Amino acid sequence: MSEERDCVVKLVDDHGVEHSVRVRAESVYEAALKGLKKLTRVGWEGDGSQIGWITVEIWEEPTQHRVHVGKMLGWIKSTGRTPRDEIRKGKLRTLLRDEK
Repeated sequence: MSEERDCVVKLVDDHGVEHSVRVRAESVYEAALKGLKKLTRVGWEGDGSQIGWITVEIWEEPTQHRVHVGKMLGWIKSTGRTPRDEIRKGKLRTLLRDEK
């Protein structure tokens, strides 16, 4: 993804309840973080650490992505291999800091 698109972020909590929200994002990870943040604002209680997977649906394209939250957070915290990669990760790190 290179421009913001409408996305739906879904997760199933430890009680088996599915939660979903709509966000606009440029990447799957950005959508995942924005979705977790928005879910917290609307009443879902959790920091994402207990959730194994969330689903990100790109509504403007028939595409669905399943994101492992632990791996996503590890990737974001690691050093970028290229300047462009580091810029992307920096933007996502900002989203993480804003969440807390």
